Amino acid sequence: DRHAKRRLTSTTFFGRYNKILKKDGKVEFKTDNRPLFEFSLEEIELGEFEVLEVTRDLHNSDYKSKEITTEYEDKFRNGGKNINYVKIR
Repeated sequence: DRHAKRRLTSTTFFGRYNKILKKDGKVEFKTDNRPLFEFSLEEIELGEFEVLEVTRDLHNSDYKSKEITTEYEDKFRNGGKNINYVKIR
């Protein structure tokens, strides 16, 4: 899609993250948008990243990242949507 290069989970942005993160730095990404999440996983595979955690239902997982939420995350979750989550290094 024509907006792919502007997504924060595109290989373009992952390249930028590699430049500014510390050697063992991590990126965490959460979204209720399943197509965006699948796109992000594909982009992660293209890069040189190690997937540390991944789930398509964060709030039914044991990951600590479910403890910190945003207003929108709470809204979507309360509306019955799963929150997709990935942590990479």
